Amino acid sequence: MNIDEYAAGFSEDPGYLDHAAFGPVQTAVLEEQRVLGTIQAHMRFGAMETLDEQDARVRAVAARLVGRREDQVVSQAATTPGLLHTAFGLTGGVLVSADEYPSLPLALASAASATGGRVQPVVIESGAGWVTPELIRARLTDEVTAVAVSLVDWRTGYLTDLAAIREVIGDRLLIVDAIQGFGVVDAPYEVADVVATGGQKWLHAGWGTGFVAFSDRALNRIRPALSGPHGTSGWPTEVPAVRPGAAGFQMSRIDPVAQARLAVSLERLTAVGVAAVQERVADRVERVFAIADEFGLEVESSRDPAERAGIVVLRPTQGRLTALSAAMHNHGVTATTRLGVARVSVFPSTTDETLDMFRDACVSYATMQ
Repeated sequence: MNIDEYAAGFSEDPGYLDHAAFGPVQTAVLEEQRVLGTIQAHMRFGAMETLDEQDARVRAVAARLVGRREDQVVSQAATTPGLLHTAFGLTGGVLVSADEYPSLPLALASAASATGGRVQPVVIESGAGWVTPELIRARLTDEVTAVAVSLVDWRTGYLTDLAAIREVIGDRLLIVDAIQGFGVVDAPYEVADVVATGGQKWLHAGWGTGFVAFSDRALNRIRPALSGPHGTSGWPTEVPAVRPGAAGFQMSRIDPVAQARLAVSLERLTAVGVAAVQERVADRVERVFAIADEFGLEVESSRDPAERAGIVVLRPTQGRLTALSAAMHNHGVTATTRLGVARVSVFPSTTDETLDMFRDACVSYATMQ
């Protein structure tokens, strides 16, 4: 599959520039949902076996994408459950930025409260800047046993250098919230000990989809604390025991239709290659930069290709975010606006028509008083 064929599998309306908030569900994903839904509706002989197969299916393709074995991957309903399972099983200090998307700091804070201090968040104060290897090096102490970061910063689009962070932190665990880059960033996931992600953004698989992958080092150091019936074995004839490997990090069964949706998305991504997706996204990002520069919109995202993914954050002049929001609304452009900035996020399916609509919105913005 080439990148044009991959892009043709998406059908969002022109003007959609909000893939970092929600990725419109792929056509192939919708078809898979229809097929599995029909199986569930009729439940003919053998149907349960087909539904049961979806867990192994999604773990197999996810494992290939993150460089892990299938037994090191477990399905989740979203990114946050995977981070919570991880946080509650940790011991010691965990370095995390206060400016991360709340899933990370909240998971660690909850674990700290519930474990009586066995887990101890070591918080980088708000406003310290991008979570660079240099910033992490400056905040490391002997008490820090793990470092938790986002692959891509949700506020600015900054792409974290996982390989450099691994060199800085040594043998400490590296925990990655990957959702804002998974699917559009060809990252070295094998250097991370925990990779948690969901399918509703760049994978365009819809809500209720996700997985978490662990290294052997992580499985040796993190103890499952939230295991439910599906994460245990032995019952009903014996006292339940936590299942070995990543399988212990789950509570109830994940919807097999959701697993099938995610599997199709990951299979298509594997067929085209993440590198090809990243290259096409980089081209679209450059075009957004050019439009922003044309109309004097300050770009807060990095322009360095090594430090960016699919998110471009634009800051209009003081007091003019409302004008920019209105201009985009009037021209049918969907993007996220908050805290004085507009966050534009592109994808290989972003068409010339969509970018022209964005430029037209910027023309209107520039003429507003």
